[in-house]
Amino acid sequence: MLILTADVGEGHAAAARALREQLERCGEPVDVEVIDGLAAMGERLRSIVSDGYRTQLRVAPRSYSLYYWSLEHLAPMRWLTTLMLCSLGASALRREILRRDPDVVVSTYPAITVVLSRLRRRRQIDVPTVATITDMTGLFFWAQRGIDTHLVMYDQSVRDVERIAGPGSAQVVRPLISAEFLAPRERGAARAALDLPAAGHVVVVSGGGWGVGDLEGAVDQLSQLPDTTIVCVAGRNEAARERLAERFAADRAVRVLGFTDRMPDLLAAADVLVHSTGGVTCLEAMARGCPVVSYGLPVGHAKLNTRAMAEHEYVLVADSPRTLIEHVERGCALRSPAAALSAALDAASAVLEAPRRVIPIARWRLRLASVATALLLTLGGGVWVMSTDELDAAASVLVHPVAKVATSEPVVALVVRMPDGADAANVVRRLGSDELEASIATTTVPSRATLALMRRDGDESIPAISRSSVFGWVHTSSILRRDARALHLHHHFFYLEPSDPSVGQLLLARTAGGTPVRGSVAVDSRTPLRAGDLDRGSVIVVTLADARASYRLLDRLAHTLRAHNLVALPLSDVAS
Repeated sequence: MLILTADVGEGHAAAARALREQLERCGEPVDVEVIDGLAAMGERLRSIVSDGYRTQLRVAPRSYSLYYWSLEHLAPMRWLTTLMLCSLGASALRREILRRDPDVVVSTYPAITVVLSRLRRRRQIDVPTVATITDMTGLFFWAQRGIDTHLVMYDQSVRDVERIAGPGSAQVVRPLISAEFLAPRERGAARAALDLPAAGHVVVVSGGGWGVGDLEGAVDQLSQLPDTTIVCVAGRNEAARERLAERFAADRAVRVLGFTDRMPDLLAAADVLVHSTGGVTCLEAMARGCPVVSYGLPVGHAKLNTRAMAEHEYVLVADSPRTLIEHVERGCALRSPAAALSAALDAASAVLEAPRRVIPIARWRLRLASVATALLLTLGGGVWVMSTDELDAAASVLVHPVAKVATSEPVVALVVRMPDGADAANVVRRLGSDELEASIATTTVPSRATLALMRRDGDESIPAISRSSVFGWVHTSSILRRDARALHLHHHFFYLEPSDPSVGQLLLARTAGGTPVRGSVAVDSRTPLRAGDLDRGSVIVVTLADARASYRLLDRLAHTLRAHNLVALPLSDVAS
């Protein structure tokens, strides 16, 4: 099980931890791994989403409200946001998933869910996908057609999720909270453990993991209540914690905490939770039977989610200091026993039984989209521009073929171009007898036995592309990606370009992550090697023909290199 979470507030990470706990305690042989999905999609995207969101909440909260409103009501904005997320993060996330090879992938953060859905629908991953939904609103991003199962915490969410993602796509589960919140805890024992007064009322004021909302205003109002102890949790907002600690230093009824792992005891000890962001903390409080009053709401989805919860009487919303006092006093009088949540299906069971519900986009539609994109490129003379080799010099401004490698070692990079259908294993053996190591470029992937022979002798295999026909360049990207996967190459890899590459080949190969190799010295049976061409870091491209002439060519090359005290190595070894 691979769980993808995000460091955006504490709720998404808490849901991931709770799911991991459930899976590890389920009695099945399950291996669970939790990673930061945003980080896996690249530092640039992580910074945009996480740091940008944090900055908006603290510096310009109204800008986030405007952005969230446009996401909810304007389809073009959702499309642009989805395009940005998938363009920047899909490839990296796919590589991370394939590298770990899970049986099920779970997302606890909606931006990750969007990208995961795209990968599933486009057949780029082929395992069941699951997404957790801890909110009641914002389902236009939480729910996705490419997710096999959505784990929802509220019955009221099922209809809306299935309207977006399809029938059978939602499963109500026990709230994704730590097992500590579900274990019985006597209020007096919890207060004693926290050194809180056994008598009187206890109110916990929380701003979530990031310590947002009007914490100071809430504490200031509640400190007027008689016989009431207030515990303010500022989360990881160190500036807010220091400010609150200084502001209420003289008030013995107020305690200020930073991020704490004592929330199970705090909510068991409290008569009321005053919370600003909703989400997982409210689920934790409900499991403890602790009434929730929402006050000092921030902006965007947290505000809308809290209001939706209030409509279904899960929380009380205080829009003013006066109603805050009223709701807290009412909550203290109505403190209920812990909510009975054990009857609901646990999330671990739903994940283990996740079906393959999603029907990926038909291959013909994907191919049609690729062809349509290619056809658009050909408009206005694009066919000629992309298929001609007359403009490859201009393309070289964007794509820089490797001709020489800077090195201080007495080495050259040897690239051997194999003819179509030739037996690469014989060439590998010949290279070994001549004490040469090389990058062997072929248009077809060698057999596993040949690849193993190459690795044993210090050689490597790289893709090669042939001169294309008028429209042949269209397939360059897919061919190189296919060959790179088969050869287990990294995203950025070398490939041997044809003698006269077209502009289309160079540009599409670049999109696949390929770096062309042109070489500074070209040798074949008709072009002898000139000693004056050799230098440290030279890239020698040897084109082989028939076996007898090819072996003589390799013998002469080995003799010449030894005469100049040079060693031939694969290109990746010289370039590293």
